[in-house]
Amino acid sequence: MGDQLDTPKQVVARYFECQRSGDLVKSLDLMTPDVTWTVPGDWEMAGVRDRSALETMLAELNVFESGLEFEHQSVTAEEDRVVVFTHVTGKLLDGRVYRNAIVFIFEIENGKIRSVVEMPDSAKSRAFWLGK
Repeated sequence: MGDQLDTPKQVVARYFECQRSGDLVKSLDLMTPDVTWTVPGDWEMAGVRDRSALETMLAELNVFESGLEFEHQSVTAEEDRVVVFTHVTGKLLDGRVYRNAIVFIFEIENGKIRSVVEMPDSAKSRAFWLGK
């Protein structure tokens, strides 16, 4: 997928293409072996995940009928960082519809995603995924 000459913004665009495709696990091809995924805060879904935990998380989230839809409000790229503010929507196999506003901060290294900080609306995520 791509080459070392891709800009950080192009790498992130390919990440969102994977998410739209319905195969969330496919996005792992765009990540470094030592990738970290951080959800900040003091709540059940917060924490730092390594690649192994990220693989598990993506496999568990691969429950959408036909991928996710993103409506990017802004995409800002500077040096090796790309910040995306987006609205996400996806219909689960059980018929429920997930909607959230999320800010992602991607750090790119040598054409691969090295780290992601995902900042969803935690109240919406907690209510939807955890029923709380």
